[in-house]
Amino acid sequence: MTTFQLTGQIILLVLLVVFSLIMSLYDIKSLAVPDWPYWVGCILIIIVRIIFYSAAIYLNLLSAFILFALYFVVRLITKKHFGTGDVYFGLFQGLCLAPQVLWICLAVEAFTGLVTFGIIYLVKKLKGIKIAFIPFMSIGLLTAFILDWLVI
Repeated sequence: MTTFQLTGQIILLVLLVVFSLIMSLYDIKSLAVPDWPYWVGCILIIIVRIIFYSAAIYLNLLSAFILFALYFVVRLITKKHFGTGDVYFGLFQGLCLAPQVLWICLAVEAFTGLVTFGIIYLVKKLKGIKIAFIPFMSIGLLTAFILDWLVI
């Protein structure tokens, strides 16, 4: 990896962490995220991708489409219990990740979400509890991004 590409990766990581944190905090607080973090984050990610990785941007656009479509189908299946913010976050995730690591992102977010929900259910015995999912999606995104960068 060249110094130029390393700079791009560091910028992407910072954007990923900052916007994931902003969206996660909104989601935890109110189970809703305003539109501006998605669109500002997506636009900045696209700009960084064009500057540092212009030849491969189509892969990130493909990833964004795949995750958006997947989360949209999940939203339809769950009768809108999966929020539109979660669907939009899929665009952000896809722009940050290459298609070959999407499965890592999905596996980590599903596992962390299920474990957390299981613990909350066992401890509090609450039915119909609503849990913010963007924090788990952020954990999956960060894990997949770092593994792709350092290992894969």
